[in-house]
Amino acid sequence: MTLRNLEIFVTVYREMSITKAARKLHLAQPGVSLAIKEMEEEYRVRLFDRINRRLSATEKGDQMYAYATHILEMEEEMENAMTAPDVPVNLRLGASITIGTFLVPRIVKCFRERYPTSRLQVTIQNSQQVIRAVIRNEQDLGVVEDRADSDQLRELPFMKDELCFLCGADHPLASRESVTLEEICCFPLYLREKGSASREITENLLRTCAAKGEILWESVSNEALAGAIKENPGITVLSARLVEKELKEGSIQILPLHPDAFMRSFSLIHHRKKYLTEPMQFLMDLFKKTTLNGARWDENMSHID
Repeated sequence: MTLRNLEIFVTVYREMSITKAARKLHLAQPGVSLAIKEMEEEYRVRLFDRINRRLSATEKGDQMYAYATHILEMEEEMENAMTAPDVPVNLRLGASITIGTFLVPRIVKCFRERYPTSRLQVTIQNSQQVIRAVIRNEQDLGVVEDRADSDQLRELPFMKDELCFLCGADHPLASRESVTLEEICCFPLYLREKGSASREITENLLRTCAAKGEILWESVSNEALAGAIKENPGITVLSARLVEKELKEGSIQILPLHPDAFMRSFSLIHHRKKYLTEPMQFLMDLFKKTTLNGARWDENMSHID
């Protein structure tokens, strides 16, 4: 097994095409096919299936990809550390949409003050997409809402958060001192997309309480949902942190139903096999300095030692 074979395999896996991988690597197709064949023979496994002239990774192929990306990444880090210690930092951060909206911009600003020549690539997705990307080593560090629940990851809760049922100021329930889940479910629900933490938590709560709500509005945008309930009779579920301005203005109201199930923690995640470089550890420390209670933001966080 050679590093070159691993590079070829990773490229084929990402492209799911021998032809595209060969073109990208500037190699002949037979050479790419031979490298994959040698790996399959060495480990006595099938890494790809060819169905209807298309490649698809097998379970062993998925496992090989996880190992291969870590090996290649560590080899690159070793080369940089040994031969070019001053090379600019490259990090990939995945963040859920809620965290990416109110927290990540300030974190990145502090990180860049410490590492001004760094290249910090940020991808904002829902929590499940971030978890998958970190497991596949497509992102170095993730910040997600609630728990990742994967034995391939290490996770560290760093901030508490509470989800709330929200409605517009003119909603029939807006003036109530208390509401039940059954009353909330009499109105259409406007929720985030499947795979988002708030959607999963809401659906779990409804199932636990045997309540049935009709989801008539689905969006990847928290802002779109907040805007929708201002003008329509639907009810949404969001973190109160995202609508602080609207709550102060009175255009959005929190419905007084706060089950324990709606408390969650924001968590840092990284792969168990990930080597934590100094810049990556510093980035994690920036998140951890926000505290479990989500207290005030410290504007001097960039001066962490």
